[in-house]
This record gives sequence, structure tokens and C-alpha cells, in this order.
Amino acid sequence: MNTRTITISKNSEIHTVITHSEPETYGYAQKLVSKFSGGDVLALTGDLGAGKTAFTKGIAKALGVKNTVTSPTFVIMKIYDVPAGHDTISQLCHVDAYRLTSGHDLEDIGIKDYMNDKHTITIIEWAEHIKDIIPPDAIWIHFEHSI
Repeated sequence: MNTRTITISKNSEIHTVITHSEPETYGYAQKLVSKFSGGDVLALTGDLGAGKTAFTKGIAKALGVKNTVTSPTFVIMKIYDVPAGHDTISQLCHVDAYRLTSGHDLEDIGIKDYMNDKHTITIIEWAEHIKDIIPPDAIWIHFEHSI
């Protein structure tokens, strides 16, 4: 069985959930979208294959993103339009910081514009690599998996 433990922390609140498959992780992410209002930064951490991209795909699907969502490993950042129907969210910014050692490279391509936009949800995979620019009110989500 492919089990994922997902630990979500914001401020002093911690919530843990266990999923048993990639589709279940995807579905759990879809359920969380109702808790976001725009301007949220989701800082994802965890090993390769732990579920970060599956989680991101679930968020994108729930927002109605039409494009195929893949991890932006080589391009670093992708922006997806969220179709009308979401009162406060119009964009999803998806970042993969795997190859980075600090957030300064992301600042050069405008990451702070997205993180500070109240109409954007920003999801950062491998966020631990760029802790220096993660806002203090970010939602940290850690993924662990076991096979």
C-alpha cells in the first residue's frame, strides 16, 4: 500500500491526514480549496514521489484549471488561469524550487508579485529550499510516504 502522511501547519495549528493512494491525495487537495480565499501561499515539502505534485493537481482541478498541471522543474514557475466562477481566485502560481538554493532567483522572475496578490494561490514545491522568501503566514504542508 502506498500511504502518504500529510501534515498541514499554519501558525500554531497542525492537522494531519493519511491518504492511501495518489487519487486519494488528489481528492483531499480538492476538498481543501474551499478553505482558500486567494493570497494563500502553500509551502510544500517532502521527498521525491511523496505527493506534492498530485496535491497540486488536485488544487488545480478544484479551481477549474483546464491546462495539464505538471511540476515546473525546469521552467521553475508556471501560471495557470482560474476560470470565472471563483469570486476571489483568478490565478494559480505553481513553483518548483528543487534546483534553487535561495529565493533570490525567484524574486528576479516576479514571485513576490504572485505571493502578494490576493487573487492568486501560490503553491511552492520544495519550499524548504527558499525559506528566505516564504511569507510568515504561509501554510506549510509536509508529505511523507511509505510503500
